[in-house]
Amino acid sequence: MPRETPSPIDLPAAPLDAPGLGWTAAALTTAALFLLAANAVSLRDWAESLTPGPTQARFAEATEQWAALTDGAGIGLARAWLHARWKQAEAARFG
Repeated sequence: MPRETPSPIDLPAAPLDAPGLGWTAAALTTAALFLLAANAVSLRDWAESLTPGPTQARFAEATEQWAALTDGAGIGLARAWLHARWKQAEAARFG
């Protein structure tokens, strides 16, 4: 507790280590790996939208191969199903 605030009890100083940092890093890493596998189509689309050049061409080819690999393994089926439902909802017209 800061010394500026009067307190009838002396409180211990806050610990210097951040116990939640490891958990946060693990959660972010897990989410990133999940998205890399389950949403490879979006990564491919983003790579294709970059400014054309030799580096972009190699990156786009790598993401195309990654998307094909994940689609072949069936990892992207949930994303494909949800995307199809979203496009159906977009196309819906109400009278």
